[in-house]
Amino acid sequence: MRDIERLDAVVEKVLTAVGVCTGERCLDFGCGHGNYTIPLAHLVGPTGEVLGLDQDAEALQRLGERVRRAGIETVRVLSASAKTTLPIEDMSIDVVLLYDVLHDHYFSVERRAALVEEAARVTRPGGRLSVFPNHMTGRQIKRDIVAPAGRLGFAAMEAYVGPLVHDDGIIDGRVLIFEKAH
Repeated sequence: MRDIERLDAVVEKVLTAVGVCTGERCLDFGCGHGNYTIPLAHLVGPTGEVLGLDQDAEALQRLGERVRRAGIETVRVLSASAKTTLPIEDMSIDVVLLYDVLHDHYFSVERRAALVEEAARVTRPGGRLSVFPNHMTGRQIKRDIVAPAGRLGFAAMEAYVGPLVHDDGIIDGRVLIFEKAH
């Protein structure tokens, strides 16, 4: 099995645990060059849509090239500024991925709270918020993810614990999964 196929298999396992389904509209916030974006597109299929959002222009260019080479027509690549306001309609997303972005390297505590609020704004009732809280302490996770998610109408679901793709490699980790109230 080639490296990319091995990585995609791990990502598909994670996304299946999150509950990604055919026809859903998903947001991969901080998508980079698409380790999760491309497999998301395969899972949602031709009736779904994936928004890959990042502020790194080089990573987005690489993602765009990967999408074109793969012949995927359901991925929309979006450039994000350093702001936390998302250029997405209210309650229009089924699944939001915040993987390895909610930490001090990218966002202050205040900006993390604003980003979780934005994720709540764009997530439809019954939709899911999935967070890989890499580089965060247990205290930060409770303060910056779990508590705000609860206040914003999300209920914690069973977390995924196992292999994850990070920086083009495989690591063990935990992904938090929340469902927005109807």
